[in-house]
Amino acid sequence: MVLVPAGKFIMGTDKVDPDNTHQKIGTIKPLYLDQHPQRAVDLGAFYMDKYEVTHREYMQFVEATLFNEWPTNWVDGKIPAGLENHPVTNITWREALAYALWAGKLLPTEEQWEKAARGTDGRLYPWGNEYTKGVANIGIDAAKKTMPVGSFPQDVSPYGLYDMGGNVMEWSLDWYLPYPGSDHPSKKFGRRLKVLRGNSFHSGGHYFLEAYRYVFSRTEVDPDDYFENVGFRCVMSPAG
Repeated sequence: MVLVPAGKFIMGTDKVDPDNTHQKIGTIKPLYLDQHPQRAVDLGAFYMDKYEVTHREYMQFVEATLFNEWPTNWVDGKIPAGLENHPVTNITWREALAYALWAGKLLPTEEQWEKAARGTDGRLYPWGNEYTKGVANIGIDAAKKTMPVGSFPQDVSPYGLYDMGGNVMEWSLDWYLPYPGSDHPSKKFGRRLKVLRGNSFHSGGHYFLEAYRYVFSRTEVDPDDYFENVGFRCVMSPAG
């Protein structure tokens, strides 16, 4: 795990989309508005997994606990050949949380995830403010499938955390709620959907948009669903 020290960082954005891009591509959710307002957040120190949890690590949990809900892409309880060091996917939020608790950890809050990925200088991507094709496993720019964790050495945050820009999106601890000071109304806000953070490989859809590559982007999903491009990593307090 990697220590993310205590202190303030910039969270969210004040970006807007005057072209209403979401309407042109057939999605309902306006871009950026659920990430308003940009604000300074003061967080205590915490540790975060350097890499996304892998299939091999998740198997250790399954074997230790006799957990009987396997990732949906496992066959007869076995990891697909060659995926041992890839991020585990196809698990629900509750399954990810069960692993975290077994490991003596938790899932990260949105605030923890964004600080760990973004640092304190308000950068747009884990590696800086400029997007470069192929830097991370994002969309059509890279592998179009999961890759072993740490395969993209430039996709690293200021604290030395890998794959926070791409590979798989990651479960957070939080419900999908408006940020403090937000005036954006959404019928989706409430204790029904959980937030995913980061971007991932994709085979299609609106996640190709630049707006979803930014480190402040957030996506809301049903915690009982599972996805081929969603995994997780864990956090822990300095006290353990």
